[in-house]
Amino acid sequence: MKQLTAFLCSALIALPALAHKGSDAYLDVKQTTDQVTLQLAVAIKDLDVVLPVDANADGLVTFGEVQDATPAVEALIQSNALIQGASGGCPLQWRYAGLERYSDGAYIKLSSTANCAALESIRYTLFKTEDENHRLLVSGNVNGRDLLTTAAPQQAGPILLVTRNAASQAAPTGVGQTVLSYFGLGMHHLLEGYDHLAFLLALVLPLQLVLGRKSGPEPLTDTRPWWALLCTVTAFTVGHSITLALASLGITSASPDWVEPVIAASIGVTALLNVFPVKAFSPWRLALGFGLIHGYGFAGLLTEAAAPSALLGWALLGFNLGVEAGQLLAVLLWVAVSQLFVRQAWYGSVVVRGGSIALFALAAYWVWERVFS
Repeated sequence: MKQLTAFLCSALIALPALAHKGSDAYLDVKQTTDQVTLQLAVAIKDLDVVLPVDANADGLVTFGEVQDATPAVEALIQSNALIQGASGGCPLQWRYAGLERYSDGAYIKLSSTANCAALESIRYTLFKTEDENHRLLVSGNVNGRDLLTTAAPQQAGPILLVTRNAASQAAPTGVGQTVLSYFGLGMHHLLEGYDHLAFLLALVLPLQLVLGRKSGPEPLTDTRPWWALLCTVTAFTVGHSITLALASLGITSASPDWVEPVIAASIGVTALLNVFPVKAFSPWRLALGFGLIHGYGFAGLLTEAAAPSALLGWALLGFNLGVEAGQLLAVLLWVAVSQLFVRQAWYGSVVVRGGSIALFALAAYWVWERVFS
């Protein structure tokens, strides 16, 4: 049985990580009358940045290497994840609690309990200097109230779970704070999701979005490309919002094993259609159809956060609004940058055709990486 367990754990670790998901850790907090139980899951690929988890640097972390690195991992978490009660300190003793599989690879899970009658805050500084994009997703129940929030290790103070003047009464995280936290997370997730951004770029490349008047006494720029942009972005929003909601609420599910390669393939297909157009596959139809798949990609993070049911809808709203804000920001940035060359005669041959070929090559690499590596 011991050998079988080691084999299964090694297989869990060896599965390839998926490319677009950012650096996230997950903390579950449960408080009873006089005790706090915490479970923290941290990605092995992230830990390997600061610790030699992959001891022989062969790109494959084995179960034996995880066992050897466990004391160092426990010490690292011990010094970077602290909690405090209303009356002062609340000592923790983090211990290895197994391995867990998330959409982007294997995670080391650690647990700790503390005698802390009134939990007040958590201070989390893991990867503070190594990765400015790292995020901690906190969920659970404190003082009988559902908890759901996010934090970055760079933030100045601790993560406040209750107000300092009424620890026994205050809700750890209200609806407004949940929406705000997950708005930031959604925007962050979109802007660091290079495959989502590449798909958006493939969609808008053929649209010659000219701001202002053309040179000379000609009328205002044709508005048709702008209507096409509006329809395309709206279709993508509708598509990914549908599956994001369905998957996050547990109504449907999709395995990242096929979702991630299809997301990469959507970039290649869209880019190829820019070079060899097919009238039936207009940009808005592609945006709607592939948007349904991208929604499953977005949903992975919300699903893995294990949000309390009472706050899940608000987290979903905030996250979706954040994704839309990030999407709008990315499109506006492209419109601004493209003004440098959109009026040039070579825009079609160099930017549209050349850019689409480059995106197709990138998509092909991502498909291969997500299927075979």
